[in-house]
Amino acid sequence: MKSISEKALIAEPDWFSIAKVKNYKKNNFDFLLEKYVQNKEEVYSKIKSLKKEERNFENTILALENCDNPFQDIFHQIGVYSFTHTKKEYRDLADDFNKALSEKSVDLEYDEGIYQAIVEYREGNYKKKKKEKTDLDKKYGIGSLKLLEDIHKGYKKMGFDLPKNKQKQLKDILKKLSSLSLDFSKNIDEYRDFILCNQAELEGLPENFIKTLGKVGENYKITLDYSNINPFLQYSSNRKKRKEIVDKNNKKGGVKNLKILSEIIKLRNQRVKILGYTNHVDFKTEDRMAKSEKFVRSFLDGLAKKLKLKSDKEILELNKFAIENLEQYKKNKSLEYYDYAYVATKFKEYKYSYDTSKTKEYFELEHVLKKTFQIFGELFNFSLEEVLDKDKRKILVSKEVRLYELLDSQLKKPIAYLVLDLFPREGKYSHAAQAEFSTGIQGLKISTIVCNFSKPNKKVPSFLSLGEVETFFHEFGHALHSLLSKAKYFSQSGTNCDHDFVEVPSQLLENFLYEKENLKKIAIHYQTKEKLEDGILEKIIASRNFLNGYQYLRQILFAEFDLDLHSQKINAEDSAKYYNSLMKKYFGYNLPKDAIFPAGFGHLVGYDAGYYSYLWALVYADDFYSEFEKVKNNKSKIKEMGKRYRKEILEVGGSRKEIESTKKFLQRKPNQKAFLNKLK
Repeated sequence: MKSISEKALIAEPDWFSIAKVKNYKKNNFDFLLEKYVQNKEEVYSKIKSLKKEERNFENTILALENCDNPFQDIFHQIGVYSFTHTKKEYRDLADDFNKALSEKSVDLEYDEGIYQAIVEYREGNYKKKKKEKTDLDKKYGIGSLKLLEDIHKGYKKMGFDLPKNKQKQLKDILKKLSSLSLDFSKNIDEYRDFILCNQAELEGLPENFIKTLGKVGENYKITLDYSNINPFLQYSSNRKKRKEIVDKNNKKGGVKNLKILSEIIKLRNQRVKILGYTNHVDFKTEDRMAKSEKFVRSFLDGLAKKLKLKSDKEILELNKFAIENLEQYKKNKSLEYYDYAYVATKFKEYKYSYDTSKTKEYFELEHVLKKTFQIFGELFNFSLEEVLDKDKRKILVSKEVRLYELLDSQLKKPIAYLVLDLFPREGKYSHAAQAEFSTGIQGLKISTIVCNFSKPNKKVPSFLSLGEVETFFHEFGHALHSLLSKAKYFSQSGTNCDHDFVEVPSQLLENFLYEKENLKKIAIHYQTKEKLEDGILEKIIASRNFLNGYQYLRQILFAEFDLDLHSQKINAEDSAKYYNSLMKKYFGYNLPKDAIFPAGFGHLVGYDAGYYSYLWALVYADDFYSEFEKVKNNKSKIKEMGKRYRKEILEVGGSRKEIESTKKFLQRKPNQKAFLNKLK
């Protein structure tokens, strides 16, 4: 393959040049890195060469913000390919490139001259020229003032106010952290284990699910992909096999990941101590809505007491139901950690009188996609059309991956693209995620949704559980946050907002699934085309908060584990043992001594000291939804609400403080009422 040209790196990206990224070899990656370093050094040199009195927002702050623009699209696409590409060779090369890129970036960005340039402008011409200070957002666009402060704060947190030896220590730590974090994530993505079941051991599993399973000889293969393990745990009546697969899942990532995690935690602690922070939690939360560990702890503690009471009551109900109704528990009289999903499914079916395995036949993937796009298209004023053009589809890694054009309903033209990568593959990211592809083609963003739903075959189409439909709604919320953003700067676009706000748009959309009119549109039998009967729809809606005390308490557990690990309350070497103790504390479960759940807890990279964000954001999302709920029966008002949400939340992204955007949308101060009402 010929090397990419230097011209291709700086030209406006097109479908052909981006498609070539999919076929990069080592020499292409090496060349790309070389040109990136060359470009960055040239831009930085120019910024540093300016005299103090010459500095302005455009030649200093904007120059820094736009420095990587010629490369952003390629880098983001490589990032997506690194966990979705069909070839292991490419994924390995992409991971090596990302490590090298991160290391080089640290070398380049640890430039005291750049920090001095920012300080010179901020403390000099910016402060002296009152008009520029007043009109920064007016002159350059909303978010410009925030960009200046964020860039200054970011460089300051790199330690440039510290002695040279301390700066070098920080630089070395960042390089190591980046490399270790990539290894940690890769070990999870590529961890492959499974159990084998004979025909008799499949008792309780839906026939349509069994048809999707692979085989090894005469035995059926159940993998750790959630499209396999989740249905198995919900419906398999074989306790021994459920225990076997849960125990394997609790070793995901492997012992090597425990060692990597321990090293990551130590390095994070070293970094923040050098910078003068109490711990990693305070370091991370300072730039979020929460602002401090103390405030996060207060938030979680306030919910934990309510949730523990509700969860304990729910667990007692589950035990009582199991002992009275399920033969295998009449002797044992207690539930183990591998029983919860199965017993909860049975209890839910008993309590609400519908078969969850049968309702799956009403959530056929193609129909779910069509109606999801329609529901939110009408609400937020867009439409999605699948792209079949072969040249445009060249950016996709597999024939089963799909490309959609997002058109603004008013402008009547494409404004973005959506990629759907929905089925499991060897080496692919094993959970659900959304990734934004920078400015995309012709200035239009591209967002990728990655899921692992059951793959269709000649016998059956792809069926989704209600939980998987909710997962797609969630990831689609992230995608819309990216695709509909109008933020001027990429660092403030869409999901580039405060970390504890980023889940709000995704969790908001989950609520719309449980509106009866929406369920009616989505729940259609794949063969008969009959709608799911009203009685069952009402039961599904009524069951939404089923065992939510238990579910939210699990979020408390994960958040507490994350905070305790990063506030040095526990030793990193004891992470697995400590996690097991939390399971005992909150739910009474005794995990095996060799369980190493933290080794497969991918959120410890990227969501470090931030897992609390899920519950934090959920409170805001429920508050947002309460406003939609007030007007859901008024077509004109619901469209006005959708328009306001798109304008004040999605389009704004991180270009202003999230609490300001929240108040703009709500037209009042936020509160916890809607969330707490779900716990009654």
